[in-house]
Amino acid sequence: MTVAYEYRPGVLYLNVTNRCSNDCSFCVRRGPGFSLAGYDMRLDREPSPTDALAEVERLEQERLGPFDEVVFCGFGEPTYRLDTIRLVGRALRARNVPVRLNTNGQAALIHGFDPWETLASSIDSVSISLNAPDAETYQALCRSRFGFEAFPAVLDFIRGAVQQLGRAGVTVVGSSLEYDSILRCAALAAALGASFRVR
Repeated sequence: MTVAYEYRPGVLYLNVTNRCSNDCSFCVRRGPGFSLAGYDMRLDREPSPTDALAEVERLEQERLGPFDEVVFCGFGEPTYRLDTIRLVGRALRARNVPVRLNTNGQAALIHGFDPWETLASSIDSVSISLNAPDAETYQALCRSRFGFEAFPAVLDFIRGAVQQLGRAGVTVVGSSLEYDSILRCAALAAALGASFRVR
């Protein structure tokens, strides 16, 4: 099982859960072997904050220095592990290591409360998968277990990110949308005060 992996040079990704509130039609989890770039992403157990920090420190020693950025990502929705994000994120930020969260933006639905009290002091930046310009398209593509509640929750999460962090990054998977829908997503991101990227 892979807890930490350097998918891009200088950037360390933390795979803290395989749980996800979405079942996206385009997800790489649908590929063979539950793997990414040769890494086995299936977790036998979810790593504790101590486990995750130990992996960061081990890989820092291998590369003889800190990473440029550490990202909560992996093969699942990392905000299922809010306490891990809080403990690991704050420990890394105390060492001046930038911390990013990649998320589907459904943390409030997952936990039943506003996650930003925890996240605001635990991360430096966030990338939110919007993936659709409206609730109907979102549910058709992302198939959230929260149904049509998911899309407005994602928009609220983006608003919270802009308010708490001063910025937010929004992404869509270009291959899953028509060009007109991508333009609508870009306009929606701009209206929310977030940057936009097609991946």
